[in-house]
This record gives sequence, structure tokens and C-alpha cells, in this order.
Amino acid sequence: IVPALLAHDSKSVVILVDYWDLTTISRPYMIGNVRHIAGVTTHLIDLLVEEKVVRLANVHVIGLSLGGRISGLVGERIQTGTLGRITGIDASYPWLPPRTNTEFLDAGDADLVVNIRTSPVGSHSPPGHIDFYANGGLSQPGCQRWYFPEKVEQICSHYRAVWLMVEAVEHAGQGVLPACRCPDWESFQDHQCDCQIVNNFGLFPNSSILGNFFFSTHSVSPYSKPV
Repeated sequence: IVPALLAHDSKSVVILVDYWDLTTISRPYMIGNVRHIAGVTTHLIDLLVEEKVVRLANVHVIGLSLGGRISGLVGERIQTGTLGRITGIDASYPWLPPRTNTEFLDAGDADLVVNIRTSPVGSHSPPGHIDFYANGGLSQPGCQRWYFPEKVEQICSHYRAVWLMVEAVEHAGQGVLPACRCPDWESFQDHQCDCQIVNNFGLFPNSSILGNFFFSTHSVSPYSKPV
């Protein structure tokens, strides 16, 4: 595990946790490795808090795919208080669903848990405080070409979450990726929601507006569409 300090100034500390060498196709080993990665990361955060390098309320853990589940374990194991925020980017699990819900990223793992769901990989985790569903959260436009096997389509949809985050960060403050609070995708598609309550996916969604939010996108960048 390589925690790399990417940036450190008077306002921010950015750390990347690289666990590539611990990735394996063996489910039992991967489950153990996930717990180990979460333990090391948790220890690092607790140390930074104890040394007054950061305030835990200001810590924002972001995890893609399996990293999203690791983020949840970090939030669950932290000893110095409660994490400020977690963003799960199509958060998944090691190859098969875990046996208990405590193995998932959920709303109890931080003061604010935000999810974006773009594929079946990220469809199993429990609700966070704010859950964004891009195009229903299972399949993304541009990934359904006839020559794609189903698994490849899922991979394409899974990694679309990354590009949505990139677009949100690059155009932060410009109102991109607006999403409508709605009970489900079908209601959104059928225009049964008046979309009076809107939140925007990104690093800084409106934390005072909670619930499930649905939005559609273009098949290519720029992805953002009006609600």
C-alpha cells in the first residue's frame, strides 16, 4: 500500500492510496486485502488528526469501485471521531456481494455520504445521504453497441462514473450534471416528478438536500444535460 502525498498547503492535504499490488481475482484474499487497506488508511487519517494536520470534519474520502467500499470501511473504523464526507463513485465489493451490510459503504460511515451509480457494479450498496443515479444507474448511453458483450457494457458503464466526476470537477460552480429528486428512474422518465428539488453531482453537492436524484446524460462528453 502506497499512500502518496499529492499536495499539502495551508488549506489542503491530498493523499492518494495506491493498493494495486494487493488486487487479486481471489475473492477470499481480496476480502482480506480490502480490510487491510482500510486499516492502514484509517491509521494514517487518525494519525493526521492526532497530530493536528487535519480536522476530521474536513476529511473527504473518495473511492472508485472497490475503493468506494474501502472508503466505507475507513469511515466505520476511524477512531478519532466521524469522517466529514465520503463520495462513492459506483462503489462496489470484491467480486461478490459481502455477507453482511456492514461490508458496504452506507450512510453511517460519515457525516455526509454521497454516491453516484452508473452500472450494476454499484447498484448493491445501501443508500447514502445523497444518491445520484445517472441514466437510471445501470447502463450508460454509448455503452450498448451491438457488438459489446454484456460484461464489456457493464465495464463501460462502470467507468463512466469517473468521466462524470471529471466533468463535474472541471466545471465546478457552473451547474453541470443537475439531477432531479425523484422516487425512481421510471417516474423521472415519465415526467412524474416536477423537478422542483434539484441537486448537482460533483465534489460539492448541496448537503442540505438529501435523497435520491436522477439525471440523464449525453453519450459523449460533455455529458451534462438540463433536467
